[in-house]
Amino acid sequence: MRDLLARREIQLTKSLGQNFLHDGNQLRRLVEAAELKKTDKVLEIGPGLGPLTELLLERAGKVLAIEKDARLVEFLRERFPSVSEGRVSRAPNSANTKDQGLPELAPPKFTLLHDDALEFLKRDQRDWNGWKLVANLPYSVASPILVELAQSRGRPERMVATLQL
Repeated sequence: MRDLLARREIQLTKSLGQNFLHDGNQLRRLVEAAELKKTDKVLEIGPGLGPLTELLLERAGKVLAIEKDARLVEFLRERFPSVSEGRVSRAPNSANTKDQGLPELAPPKFTLLHDDALEFLKRDQRDWNGWKLVANLPYSVASPILVELAQSRGRPERMVATLQL
């Protein structure tokens, strides 16, 4: 992780609370606690370099990640290009695609937003019912993010988070 950051000349920013979780055992424990299924929708806040994102994409049906740091957004788009674009699939018995010979675009499995997660949650009052939060939250915004989600009109069915030092 240090080598990757050094090659890209990325210095962690204390003001963003950047402290990346990279211990494979801890990452697996976090994902196991979420009890993910292929049909699950997961909200990840602060994906950083994506080690947790990678595990979430293996186990969940859909991942929405919100990253504040533009440098990391660029890196994540390069790291996960194939899952962030719609996949082409044919819909069986669909007259529309069969008659016109047009493929259907499957929704992306991974959506990455460049945004401040707390501001996004306050601004985008969505129903999180049926979603799971799985994240390594920055200490400075962990409590407000958890409160915002817990008080939303449709709370996530499960929230599994570690808090950065």
